[in-house]
Amino acid sequence: MGSELTTPGNPDDDIKLAEEIAASVEYVAECNRRPGGGESILEAKDPGRAAATIAAICRGVPERTIKKEIGTHFKTIRGLKRRHSDIIRSTRVHRSMKATALQLKAADALERKLDRVLENEESLDKINAKDLALTYGIVTDKQRVIHGEAGVTVTHEHKVTLEDAQKAIEDAKSKVSQPGIIDV
Repeated sequence: MGSELTTPGNPDDDIKLAEEIAASVEYVAECNRRPGGGESILEAKDPGRAAATIAAICRGVPERTIKKEIGTHFKTIRGLKRRHSDIIRSTRVHRSMKATALQLKAADALERKLDRVLENEESLDKINAKDLALTYGIVTDKQRVIHGEAGVTVTHEHKVTLEDAQKAIEDAKSKVSQPGIIDV
């Protein structure tokens, strides 16, 4: 099941996924209708909602959103995940492969663009240093994450101490107590 979904770049992915979900829902519903099939499940009661829920799971939609938008309870969502794990896993592998292919293309394009900019002094002069620093920082952070190194988050905060507050109050009192000075 789902072998053709593991090939990235296929333009008919959504149609194939819908067909596979429908087939999986029908199979599970049919198994449930047989004698000794167990409890009544969503696939048998409402195949359209079951398919919509599985499609949302395959797209990575959070369970809370699925519950809210489709009206499927958490217990039912988890049951669907268990009963249709093959198609969900195959879809995730497929999407992961597509994402990796896009990442490689983007990295290649960025590298070529940087090479062209570095070869041309005029182009390099036109680039904002802040943009280069931001790109460098993002790439460096991502590399650290890939290697499992702890990321460092630098925040700049200005905290007011009790001494700062007392000094501000004293300064304000001295300005108010000086006769004839009105600060507007």
